[in-house]
Amino acid sequence: MTDSEELGELEIALYRSLLAAPGRPSGDLADSLELSVDEVHKPLARLTEMGLVRTDAAERHTAVSPMLAEATVLGAEDLELGARRAILEARRNTIRRLVPEWNDALTSAAYETAVDVISDPAKIGNVLMHYADQCREELLSVAPGRLPRTRIDSRTRIANLYSLRRGIKTRALYQHTALRDRHTRSYLTELADNGAKIRFAPSVPGRSLVIDQEVALLPIPTETAGQQGLAVVRERNVVAWVIATFEQLWAEAVPLEEVISRQSEAAELDQTRAAILRLMAEGEKDEAISRRLSISVRTCRRHIADYMAQVGATSRFQAGVIAARAGHTDGPSVG
Repeated sequence: MTDSEELGELEIALYRSLLAAPGRPSGDLADSLELSVDEVHKPLARLTEMGLVRTDAAERHTAVSPMLAEATVLGAEDLELGARRAILEARRNTIRRLVPEWNDALTSAAYETAVDVISDPAKIGNVLMHYADQCREELLSVAPGRLPRTRIDSRTRIANLYSLRRGIKTRALYQHTALRDRHTRSYLTELADNGAKIRFAPSVPGRSLVIDQEVALLPIPTETAGQQGLAVVRERNVVAWVIATFEQLWAEAVPLEEVISRQSEAAELDQTRAAILRLMAEGEKDEAISRRLSISVRTCRRHIADYMAQVGATSRFQAGVIAARAGHTDGPSVG
């Protein structure tokens, strides 16, 4: 048991027994609780360590006031913590004295050209969290490729959902390849369900974040292989260019809902074609296939013609053989 854990039932029972009959030796104390001496040894040691039991030279135990135990055992630690708090407060006040200077510089024309470059990965994480927390109105995000699963941890999910629930408008651009990964797909769907606007484009520039149309966070290469730094850009013209690029891509991108709908339609179309090819390979005529699949004869023939052109087949029989060998007839059975 550690100092951070609660007292157990046996320890509390021992303490109560000593309150009722102070000055008991271990044997009497154990008998009163119908326990062995060995069974009360460890709980007694724990109570003694916490200052709640005092043992005299004759090995007799007495309960000690919790207030006295607190003052005796924790007093020195309280003093040490108090001194550390005083040092931390003094340091915090020293740092905060420069806040007015920072704010004045931030609004000055000279500082508008500033770009901070951060290379330390730990500091990069702190900066990203700081701006995510400070965001007041809108977050713009661009993410090329699939989002690594390690980025979709519980902290990321909670932070993004927290921002959305704070009323922060979120618009995010991804590549279509992002939806090929089921973890990314689930993550983006959850964000969309909570109010984020998500669109997809065939290609996007590098990863970026824009906070309240005032600050752009842009990954940059470093001298260390496989490690990126972060540029914190406040220069208004550069930030405006990043926003303009985002808006152009956004206008041409496809909403998440439409992409998912298209994928569902494509999957349904693939299943229909697989069923047509399977029935065709079995020797069924177009009219019979259309009746069994509840589609028009014209639609049936179009699928067959498209497939023959796709695989270079010169006859329906050849197309059926190719489809069977290639596994293109795999799909749900037809009733």
